[in-house]
Amino acid sequence: MEWPDFYPENCPPTEAESASGTVYRLVRNNPPQAEDFKSTWEEFPGRFPEPTIKNSGVSVYRDPQDIERLKKRIRQLRDRKTAEGELNAALGFIQQTEGKEKSHHTWWIPIGAEPWFVFKVLSE
Repeated sequence: MEWPDFYPENCPPTEAESASGTVYRLVRNNPPQAEDFKSTWEEFPGRFPEPTIKNSGVSVYRDPQDIERLKKRIRQLRDRKTAEGELNAALGFIQQTEGKEKSHHTWWIPIGAEPWFVFKVLSE
């Protein structure tokens, strides 16, 4: 797999597993589009001094209730939609990462992958 140039060394980490299973993500568009799957580094330019392993990935959740808790806690996310997707190995690597929501995972998406095709919006 080919990775974006901004990924730091050892990213994705060796502990990450092939992407698989059902995950949930907050998106702006229905249906989801490429811009809904930007890494944290790309989505918030200038917020971080440099790319890290974690901010080079995309946040997803295994538990849809964690998405609802996140939307209640962070006002800026309340207008986003909850999308469900079924990941597969061609879509990169995933690893559970720390966060307030226990089911938070970081997902590293390779160049050329089109993850928006495996996601559908569940709620507006």
